[in-house]
Amino acid sequence: MPSPDSKLAGLLGRNRWVPLAAAFAVIELAYVFFVSAGRFTHWPATLRFLDDQAEGFRAGHLHFAIEPAAALLAKANPFDPAWKSLWYWDASLYNGHYYLYWGPVPALLLAGFKTVFRVEAHVGDQYVVFALASLQALAGLLLIDRVQRRLFPELPAAFVVLAVAVFAFANPTPYNLARGAVYEAAIVGGHAFLIAGLVFAFEALSAVGRQRSRLALAGTCWVLALGCRASIAPAVALLVAVTCWLVAPRDAGRWRLRATALRWLGTPIAAGVTLLLAYNKLRFDSWLDFGRHYQLTWIAFGSSPAYLAANVWSYAFRPGALRCAFPYLFAIPDMGARALPGWLYPARGYIVYEPVVGWLLAIPWAWLAPATALFAARRLVLLRRRAGDARSAAVAGGAAPAGSLDVSLTWLAAATAIAAAGCFLVPLTLFWATMRFLGDATPALTLAGTIGWWLWHSRVRERRSSRRLVTAAAVVLALATVGAGAALGFAGQYGQFRQHNPALLDRLEKALSFC
Repeated sequence: MPSPDSKLAGLLGRNRWVPLAAAFAVIELAYVFFVSAGRFTHWPATLRFLDDQAEGFRAGHLHFAIEPAAALLAKANPFDPAWKSLWYWDASLYNGHYYLYWGPVPALLLAGFKTVFRVEAHVGDQYVVFALASLQALAGLLLIDRVQRRLFPELPAAFVVLAVAVFAFANPTPYNLARGAVYEAAIVGGHAFLIAGLVFAFEALSAVGRQRSRLALAGTCWVLALGCRASIAPAVALLVAVTCWLVAPRDAGRWRLRATALRWLGTPIAAGVTLLLAYNKLRFDSWLDFGRHYQLTWIAFGSSPAYLAANVWSYAFRPGALRCAFPYLFAIPDMGARALPGWLYPARGYIVYEPVVGWLLAIPWAWLAPATALFAARRLVLLRRRAGDARSAAVAGGAAPAGSLDVSLTWLAAATAIAAAGCFLVPLTLFWATMRFLGDATPALTLAGTIGWWLWHSRVRERRSSRRLVTAAAVVLALATVGAGAALGFAGQYGQFRQHNPALLDRLEKALSFC
């Protein structure tokens, strides 16, 4: 009698779109639950930055539709916190107008949506964050599906389900949905388009005959990611490099093919970056000024390599609180000295205020992500050596070495590692750690963890006891990761369910708490 797993695998093979659509529907329902605090049809309002900027775009200018108060503009120093009652908090004030210092893409998308569908009502930031989180989940689901079909066809269907669930619900995605403001829109939007670009780039490397169009689409997605979150530029540059390199790892005309790949991949990125810099120039009279220095806030933002050690510890190891009351795992705000070990002295200006739970504690599925990065590094070195051997054989008139290197798998392992590390370089140098910034690494980090689990399962597939052990460990850590993400999402940045649906939270606490 066929096992349930083999039946599911057969279904996935015959009608793949059915379970994929069902999985995405479940994800969407859960996302609505978090963003609405369990009320579904009523979504609590957050901020309206994106709508104000979108309305400005629709009116034909680059500043907000809302204008600063005349009383504020009359002040000798409108940035003095004494006038904070007149501020549009966190907007950038320049030459008498408000601007968005985050990337313009989410507001441009909202402006396009409102124009096409003739929406005149104000749209809160939470709706844009939901849409971008949905795009991120869809891109991750499609990438996981394609990778399993092409690189791990013998993998049990349960592992695909686990990988999709982890990608969709790992912290801080539910946490970010629970506030859903412009801050989260920049992060979630950046990684929605970054992962979408990985889907197209994977297609370019693994599907012969469609490379040029797929590379152009990957480049388009990656420049849209930059238009949401400019700080991920190091990751995009490295992704372009490794993608163009691996398009032709050993071919005789590899440099010509790489140049062609760079042209198709790089042209939309170059065009988009030029537009983004021109956007800065038109607003702030400087190509490289994104407006952060004109931000209306009294927080003294700073960036320095001296903050690196404290941030590495915070994002990897900072603890939460385990309690017997639902939802069991809680992030701790304003931890003070407890946030760092006694031997780690942060640099002057580093503050510990916003809650963070380190990824090693809250995202155990990603424990194998470093192994994936190591695998990628070893395969890239091996690839380079084989290319050298092929050149030597060609010069000597001999044949190329036997055997083939799976370029798609090498690229995938390298790309997920690059995306996780490269996107997090800037947050690691900032003067504080905050949970939402984990969204700069988590999507790629969970994908790297997925590759690690799948590689491990492939190695022990023929050994029954080892295979069962790996599967059991994967199930446990996937459930722990999803559970931690959901638990932290219940609170969110400012107690989403406690503020907006206390009756539901009270019922859940009464029914599910152990004390």
